[in-house]
Amino acid sequence: MVAITDDEWADFVAHELPNVSDPVIQKYLESRRALIAEQQKRRSVHLKELLTTGQTIPSARALKSWRIIRRMPKGALLRTHCCSLADIDHLIETALEIPGVSISCPTSHLATVAARKETGLCIRFRGMEDPDDCSLWAHDYTPGTFMSLTKAAGSYPEGGRQGFVEWLKGRCRMSGPSSGDSDLTGLMLFYEPIWRAFLQRLMTNLVEEGIAWLELRLTFPLVYYREGSEVPEPDYDHMFQTVGEEVARFQATDPGRRFWGLRVIWSTMRNQDPRLIIESADDCIATKLVWPHLVAGYDLADSEDLGRPLADLLPELFWFRKQCAVEKVQIPFFLRAGGCRGNYDTHATGEGDIVDALLLGARRIGHATSLHRHPRLVEAVRDRRILVEVRPVSEKGRDPSADVAMHHGLRALLAQGVPCALCDDDSGILPRLNRNVGSRMTDIFWQVLHAWEESDLATLGSLAENSVRWAAFEDQDLQIWYADENKLVQGQKISGQQAWGRG
Repeated sequence: MVAITDDEWADFVAHELPNVSDPVIQKYLESRRALIAEQQKRRSVHLKELLTTGQTIPSARALKSWRIIRRMPKGALLRTHCCSLADIDHLIETALEIPGVSISCPTSHLATVAARKETGLCIRFRGMEDPDDCSLWAHDYTPGTFMSLTKAAGSYPEGGRQGFVEWLKGRCRMSGPSSGDSDLTGLMLFYEPIWRAFLQRLMTNLVEEGIAWLELRLTFPLVYYREGSEVPEPDYDHMFQTVGEEVARFQATDPGRRFWGLRVIWSTMRNQDPRLIIESADDCIATKLVWPHLVAGYDLADSEDLGRPLADLLPELFWFRKQCAVEKVQIPFFLRAGGCRGNYDTHATGEGDIVDALLLGARRIGHATSLHRHPRLVEAVRDRRILVEVRPVSEKGRDPSADVAMHHGLRALLAQGVPCALCDDDSGILPRLNRNVGSRMTDIFWQVLHAWEESDLATLGSLAENSVRWAAFEDQDLQIWYADENKLVQGQKISGQQAWGRG
């Protein structure tokens, strides 16, 4: 987490960061142009939308089919963002119970309804008592002054503690699931006691729904505090240490015996400048060297049309891959791609990102909602045995019963033999879907079952099994990773697949 100085960055750009004019990147771009040209010749007509049952999720929970799916083993959850999984109700109640957790407003008071809707907040541990006359809700509040979260809740002007909890839940959701891990949810989550409680809650929910393995995306940089400390940690060693400790503690319980474990996908916001991305990537490698069993891979967060596409990130990604080789660590790419609409000649293009994800050697691709419209890319993904991590439910808070119909690409990909697995990014944060991640995954599996006529329990079983086959249980080189999926490989993966077979 040591920032690169201006002089160090200038030297890095001059001597280490690959340039687009370098022969290796030029060769890459030639392959990219050839694949795009071949794809454009074979681009197919857009498929028609699917039919749905019209059944809403709340009413579906009374159905026998929903209860059956809730009990079925669902394998692994491979693409999910940390803050988006936080059960907001549980998170706030935990924060209210932890001594020293305090709240402030850096710029203004919160005496009016308008201020409470939009003014920025800060929540973190403070060792000092708040002044007796300090009140966020008063016009004479001094900006930046902290008061305890419990005192703020008790004196909330619209309903006391219960009103405060509802207000804070709404503020947490305003930041949205794609805002990264530095939002209000993250401010609470990355304090050690709350972080530990979150991990226990999450793993319990997963096991209750038959999810046995988790690959959790954390978006860096983030600010993490040890218990009782007002000073952020200089690196992420202690944070990853707590992950290992909490997983071991949970696995020692009776429910935890069914949980195989978790690893972290290191994620960096793609809309940053090269210097910040390099700093984060370097932190990823440094953390991998200390916690090799916990860091599983690397990704770039946020949609292509909201940040830099992969083609614009080639120098950073080529440096990262070279540096991994220098340090002799395996940190494969599990990249989001194809999550937006666009043409090849536009800068922000989902299709172009799929091409780059293929050429960069991504082992799994996230979302890929536009993939089914491009037959040559479908063939390439299928032939290279790349898993598509599908999220058939929108993150925008709409009624989820209609979202599988919108995600008709899943049906087309399955029909063409592309391996897919179901994922979820936003269980805790959506206002109408504020339940644990397990229940949300049951909803997703149920929707797929009823999305089209040919979908059945075997379809769901195949999707769940794919999540186990493509899980990054351990570090593997490309030769082992791309081995025939019908052959079991050594180490944790064989244990996971055998356990799945017995499940």
